[in-house]
Amino acid sequence: MLPAGRAHLVLPLAGGWRAGVLHGPASRPRRAGPLPREPVIGVVFRPGGIRPLCDAPADTLADLSVPLPQLWGRHRGGLTGRLAGGPGQAGEPATPALLLDGLERALADGADRTRRPDAALIGAARRELGKGTSVATVAARLAIDRRALGLIFRREVGFGLKRYARLARFERALSAVRAVDAPSLALIAARLAFADQPHLTREFGYIAGFPPGRLHRVAGPTPWHVMHDETFKTAGPAPAHTVVMTTWTLR
Repeated sequence: MLPAGRAHLVLPLAGGWRAGVLHGPASRPRRAGPLPREPVIGVVFRPGGIRPLCDAPADTLADLSVPLPQLWGRHRGGLTGRLAGGPGQAGEPATPALLLDGLERALADGADRTRRPDAALIGAARRELGKGTSVATVAARLAIDRRALGLIFRREVGFGLKRYARLARFERALSAVRAVDAPSLALIAARLAFADQPHLTREFGYIAGFPPGRLHRVAGPTPWHVMHDETFKTAGPAPAHTVVMTTWTLR
């Protein structure tokens, strides 16, 4: 699993909520292990979107994988506490529709109660950083002290401004590199404001752990998954029994 500054929730249907794991906002690659034999649901939260799930500051979950029962114990008042009594909570099998319905209703219910006055500020900063705007320029445009913005951003998104900007550019590069009709790496580097192709290669290697050429024009089961065989070639699409949900965001 490649890093993209996002949190992921994994729910095996056979194990219910108690088998679920929250992978916090990621800045490093994470080995996901072999493909599961049983159906699973994967929920991807946009940066800054996990507040309805857990009331802990996002930076306390960054690069961590926490079983849902542990979150229930630490943050009983958050969404994880409310899910503790939901479908599949005792370990009995649940259908994808049942789990998704319960999760979406709980997220929608928790969104209003976890919405903060600085949500719009975080959203604006994230969009600017995602476009490649410098941290200094973002702070100036939003009329806020750079240090204050950084503290708020770290609490809500999980990373400092510069770290997130670096991850956001990596995600744009990853999407461009993996497109089946991707242009040359040199052109991708130029379009994304890297100094040159070697700069793109170094940055990709630093964050992903391997050069971009290995994923050039190679699609994956999701944008962030790389499935390895013995020659490090991406395998085929995800099995039909694996369910991937669309992203959730708290605006």
